[in-house]
Parts: sequence; C-alpha cells; structure tokens
Amino acid sequence: MTLPALITNYKNKELATRAKKSYSIISQAVQKYQADNGVVGDITGLFDPSKTSAEVAENFAKYFDGAYLCKNQSSGDCSKFHYPLIYASPLYDENGVSRASWVNYPIIVLKDASLISITQNSACEYKTSGYQYDSDGNTIVDSSGNPVIYEWTEFMCATITFDTNGMSKPNQYGADAFQVKVRSDGTFSGWSGAGWNSLKNILQGGNPIYTKYTPGESKD
Repeated sequence: MTLPALITNYKNKELATRAKKSYSIISQAVQKYQADNGVVGDITGLFDPSKTSAEVAENFAKYFDGAYLCKNQSSGDCSKFHYPLIYASPLYDENGVSRASWVNYPIIVLKDASLISITQNSACEYKTSGYQYDSDGNTIVDSSGNPVIYEWTEFMCATITFDTNGMSKPNQYGADAFQVKVRSDGTFSGWSGAGWNSLKNILQGGNPIYTKYTPGESKD
C-alpha cells in the first residue's frame, strides 16, 4: 500500500471512530430519556413541538456529562461556533456555484469538544418545500433557469447536527459532521447531502462517504 493510501486509510478510520462515538453518545441520551420517563418509543416529550429549539437543547444538554449550552451567538464565547459546513458532495445553486451550510444555534458543547446543534420543529409531521438536486448535485431549474420548488411531507420532530471534532477541519458532512432527523418514535433518518449515507456505512463497519470540494466555486 502506498503512503498516500495509508494516510487516507488512517484518516478514514479516525473519522469513523469519532462518528461512532458521537452517534453512540447521542443515541444513548435519547434512550435514557425514554427509559427515565417510561415512554419507550415516544420522544415527543424531549423533542417537544410546543417548545423552542433553545428550550429543547437546554433539556437535552442535561443528558451529556460536562456539557454546556450556547443558546445563541451572543452567549459568552459562543460566537466562534458559527462556522460553515460543506455538504457530503458538491451541491450547486442555479448559477452553478457550489454551496455550503452553517452550524445553527442552539449548540451543545460536549467535554470532548464535539458539538451538537438542535433544530426543533413545530410539528412531527408537516409539509415543507425547497429546492431539489439532480444526481450531479445541480439545482433543478425550469425552462427560464429558475429553481423548481418541490413540496413534500417530513416526518421528524427535530434535527440533530453533530460535528465529531468541533470546529476542527474538515467540517464536512459525511466526514466529521452528520445530521439526523429525529422521528417521534425516537428512530433516526436523514439525507445523503448531510452525511446520512456516510453515517449508515460507518455504523455498518465501512468508511466515510464524502467528496472534497471548495464552496463558492463555479462548476465550469
């Protein structure tokens, strides 16, 4: 095996180990809530649609020993945690420019420096809309070049975004960052662009799945 291959193999193992650890910690916290409250198969009291993301995060943070909560960007030294995350593979806007997303508050900071961002929804089943992408990551547009808006039904009470090594690079979904959708029964689903396919592969003993790219660059 060549040196570059050895380095890649080592890096993938390191990323996978961190992903498994973070996922396990989060899963155990969700399971502990259910066990403590006698509500196995129902997490709507924890990820409560009637509460704000900050309220949910404050309650969820109690399940992580040594963690502290950044409710917003102006809390203490929390402004540093507002940083970009690139997708698991390149996604392009209607102008062919590669995109990124941002870590959102509230954020739970764990004692190992990993981060958990919580976004609470106002319902566990709801209709939403947005852009869709083709198999090459291009925004689907109409004959005038405008993004086509699609509608679909989501079945999730909240999303949990976690970065396994905090602000350290690569800050990319599928590598050191992952997002899971929390269903009302406590199970998770996800989206490939936010690292779901990579996470599933890691949990099955495989390597992370991601493609490096630079946001803000044109495709052509």
